[in-house]
Amino acid sequence: MILEGGHYRCTTTDWHGHGERSAAVKLYAPTTGCAWVALAGRRSELRAGALYLIPPHQQLHYGTATGMTVDWLHFMPLSPLVDARLATLGEVQCLPADYPPRWRSVTRALAQYFQRPTPPLGYRVQALVLDVVGSILDGMPAEKEGTERLLPALQFMDDHVMTAPPLAAIARTVKLSPEHFHRLFRQQFHTTPFAYLLRRRLAHARHLLAEGVLSVKEVAAACGYDDPYYFSRVFHQRQGCTPRAVRLGKACALP
Repeated sequence: MILEGGHYRCTTTDWHGHGERSAAVKLYAPTTGCAWVALAGRRSELRAGALYLIPPHQQLHYGTATGMTVDWLHFMPLSPLVDARLATLGEVQCLPADYPPRWRSVTRALAQYFQRPTPPLGYRVQALVLDVVGSILDGMPAEKEGTERLLPALQFMDDHVMTAPPLAAIARTVKLSPEHFHRLFRQQFHTTPFAYLLRRRLAHARHLLAEGVLSVKEVAAACGYDDPYYFSRVFHQRQGCTPRAVRLGKACALP
């Protein structure tokens, strides 16, 4: 699911953050200047001419000393397993050198895609995302034992993300006790089932907000929040920007 993107100019005063989290996977193609992003204490430089993937669900520290212009795209994998696998990446991924020539025309058209989308350009953007994800997954080690066993539970959680099913109901899908399931889930995906459901729900909320059709109150209700003020507070804490900013297209390029 593609959420948002475009062309952005990062400055030394407005492009910095410490400890922010996002459910989105980020794809960045800097065109001028440079910046840095740190995950789990590992700092990576973003430089013009390369293509980078920033994993989801991790604390981000980022900034720039010189400024940077970047073509950017945020997306959320529809597959719960792919989302969970990308979340285990411990650092920013720099794509192979043959990627920029192959996809440069697509990344440079991202601003056009989000302002005036056309079917041909939409297919090319989708192809870029799928190719990047496939390349990253190909380079990852084999899945840990137990991951595949949890796939039915992940799918169940994704199908019922707006209703927040109880832990016991989720655990029953894989014939485990709630305690055993919770422990195994944390071992495999480095997060809790509750945190995973919350991230998926807020990612869906961000997509609805970016479309700009529903009000913040209507998005809150669509995502299972009776209190729009509580929804806004949770969204801001987890996404690094307010629902209103996303709806008006004023959210920063790296929430």
